[in-house]
Amino acid sequence: MKLFWTFVLTFVSGTIAQAQQRIKFESTLAVEYFNHLTTTLQVDPGPDWKGYYLPEDSQGFKVTSTNGIVKNESLHVGLGLSYARLAQINGVLGFADLRLDISRKRFAPYLYLNPGYSHFWNQYEGGTGGFNWENGLGGRYRIKNTGSILASAGLAFMQQGSIFFTTKVGYTF
Repeated sequence: MKLFWTFVLTFVSGTIAQAQQRIKFESTLAVEYFNHLTTTLQVDPGPDWKGYYLPEDSQGFKVTSTNGIVKNESLHVGLGLSYARLAQINGVLGFADLRLDISRKRFAPYLYLNPGYSHFWNQYEGGTGGFNWENGLGGRYRIKNTGSILASAGLAFMQQGSIFFTTKVGYTF
């Protein structure tokens, strides 16, 4: 019986150790700049609509924190939270963070996708919220085994049908 339990505990410990080698936790801090490209809204959305507020040349920035897991050094899955400021409007964005590194080398291109929800204050009384979507292409440079520097460019779709061009720089540890 002792031999059986020794085998079971050894097997479970080995499985846990192997899983920890394949999956690791990571956190990322990033700063993002975004610039208004165009508006997709073409019709009056309803009686509560108070006009399109964002100026055509509006710009903004986001400070983002994401936490998640990495599987096989190439698939990154996590959750993120951002504070954003756009055309004198403050807001919070919550999103899923999905990133796929194309290579495992020290420098690697990656694709990312961040679907989520944005809520901005001050635009109208009580603020507004809505679906948020960001995707793009970037590059990762791994600094030995301590972390990585990330840089990317992409498109963000948010705030009542607006499309923004984004550039982002971050550090993953």
